[in-house]
Amino acid sequence: MFDIIPAVDILDGKCVRLFQGQFDAETVYPDSPLQAAQRWITLGAKWVHLVDLNGARSGVQENLEIIREIMESFKANFEVSGGVRNMETIEFLLGCGAKRIIVGTRSVIDKQFVKNIIAKYVDSIAVGVDASGGKVATDGWTHVTDIEAKAFAKDLQGMGVKRIIFTDTQRDGALTGPNFDAIKELADSITIPLIASGGISSLEDIERLKRIKGVDGCIVGKALYEGKFSLEDALKI
Repeated sequence: MFDIIPAVDILDGKCVRLFQGQFDAETVYPDSPLQAAQRWITLGAKWVHLVDLNGARSGVQENLEIIREIMESFKANFEVSGGVRNMETIEFLLGCGAKRIIVGTRSVIDKQFVKNIIAKYVDSIAVGVDASGGKVATDGWTHVTDIEAKAFAKDLQGMGVKRIIFTDTQRDGALTGPNFDAIKELADSITIPLIASGGISSLEDIERLKRIKGVDGCIVGKALYEGKFSLEDALKI
């Protein structure tokens, strides 16, 4: 199974897309986050990717009520990311119906936290490996570390993580195509499934990602909102 996962990115309560994660380069869409989620689910999405961008930047989730309303309003598999940095937030989101929680920044700085959440919620946790120039980015991509993305992914697998979400931040929102070389290199370095994100601009991009061993899904954002292709056609792939 290869999952096509539409993204609903939320900033200050609005449905937006950022260019390369830059908070001063946002596109605001007329649909509310609730309406956007409803749209993708109505068109057949089995998974929806919800992001609290305020939380990703500050570490404090500011759109929890919107995210909860979405998850309680529709039947779908929701994965949630952005500012998930403690056990309480994970338990709250799971209690609201989230199927998968994506942890990013804290996983980079606190290996014990990763081990603790994996021990308790292994099947409900994925870790986001966000990379800029091959190095791990944190805090809503505002800080780039010296940690190699591939080495970090290997460490996560060793800690028991069962799934990784890989995003090339320089491709995200740019509609320039994914970083296929980096995705393949990362997928080849681990044995756990990887979901690719960032830069998807065409159905051909999705078909090519599907052919990479170890990649079992992709997150699609701006291409859907800008009408580069339809979700129905993507789901056929």
